[in-house]
Amino acid sequence: MAPVTAGAVVLGIAVTAIVVSSVGGPPAGAAPSCRGDRITIAELSGGCAVSSGTVVLPDGRRFTVPRAGTTVSALPVASAGAIDPGDVSITNTGPAGLAVRIDHVWTGSPAAVRKERAAAHRRSAVTSAAAAATTAKPASSCSNKTYTKLGFRWAAPIDWSYNPGGQKVAGATVIRAGADAWTGAVAACGKSVTTTAGERLLGNTTQAIGVTATGGCGASSGASVIGWGSLKSGTLAVTCVWSRSGVAIEVDQRYSTAAAWSGTTTCSGARFDLRGVATHEWGHAFGLGHTAQNSGLVMKPASTTCEVGQRTLGLGDVLGIDALY
Repeated sequence: MAPVTAGAVVLGIAVTAIVVSSVGGPPAGAAPSCRGDRITIAELSGGCAVSSGTVVLPDGRRFTVPRAGTTVSALPVASAGAIDPGDVSITNTGPAGLAVRIDHVWTGSPAAVRKERAAAHRRSAVTSAAAAATTAKPASSCSNKTYTKLGFRWAAPIDWSYNPGGQKVAGATVIRAGADAWTGAVAACGKSVTTTAGERLLGNTTQAIGVTATGGCGASSGASVIGWGSLKSGTLAVTCVWSRSGVAIEVDQRYSTAAAWSGTTTCSGARFDLRGVATHEWGHAFGLGHTAQNSGLVMKPASTTCEVGQRTLGLGDVLGIDALY
């Protein structure tokens, strides 16, 4: 994409791309840069380098450009029957530009995509049985062995704080119970493992959550915060994780204030079980991606009302967390 000089802007030439060159033009051989509050996939595909700004996906999700060398991942769970927006990761490779992955489709700067595809292949994997999980016949959670690695893991327990602002039900204890389904001694479906995955609740906070109302991810604050806020219709919750070279450094979660929630031991009516949805989102936080919707596993992409069974890991979920930790 050709840079636009300051003189051209003065003359009023219409420009659809958000591209600005340095005074005097870029050095010979340097990639043009993209910046602004609405950087598009089409612009990124031109190979521009990006140091700041906001990337807007075709579905409207907005992402603050991560720092060079950092990947930010947005990992949603939908209500059953709603459109699954898909998992997203955006990696800032520095001079090579941004690589964007939506589910299994790569786009962005061609040089960055080549670099990140190779790195992602080394860090993540899908079990060989994953393809079989796409068949029409629903699977039992104790017979399905599929799991997906997102390409990051934690080197230490996750220290996180809870922001109760706007909470629909008292959530800290319930959300933490979802986290602890994955930590320490884990047993399900006749399989017992001991994982090194861990978490520590530091207490309440008023700090903002780094998950946007569009279901994207804002700027990294360095602190992991979980709480509540508006999300797109059909999206129950979103987890954002920032990582560097496969090591996670921050996780934020936002639970929808538009959904009807249950935070009690039992659940009734047209409400979503907070503990079950939190178990799914903590699976993302620890580094697991989606399985097929008919897999019967915690990590399927959509939840039904009062789905308390999602509190309990299936065989693929146990195998996945064991493979990571």
